[in-house]
Amino acid sequence: MNADDHENVPPSATPTRPPPLKLVFLDDELANSEFLFEGFSDRFQFQKFTNGDQAWAELSKADPDVFITDIAHPGADGWELVKRLAAKNVTYPILVVTGYHDPAFEVFCKRQCPNLKVTVITKPFVAADIVKRLTALTEGS
Repeated sequence: MNADDHENVPPSATPTRPPPLKLVFLDDELANSEFLFEGFSDRFQFQKFTNGDQAWAELSKADPDVFITDIAHPGADGWELVKRLAAKNVTYPILVVTGYHDPAFEVFCKRQCPNLKVTVITKPFVAADIVKRLTALTEGS
């Protein structure tokens, strides 16, 4: 093989990894979710917030690939943020992670914000549950 032959060699077929998905994560107890940030930083780029008003400031500027939120936290709560996101006509999925076993939030989302893609998962959960939901929500992103 001479130097000219190298020009005709196709590039490596090694698959390139897609860039990490941008996730805005809101929970007033971030320590409970640290395993997500540590275990999946190669797949997800997390912007973490403990206050709904701070998260809203970010969501007002740029759309993430997914918004993950708890319902109860300081500042604008999950109910208020979902209403604001519906008014903004966002198209990205919203994953609500809550310790409340009341279906009222899901009913509210379906009736009041039918155009939003909201999925609710109940605490406690394991990392595989969240990753499975995130994968399903972001397929095709």
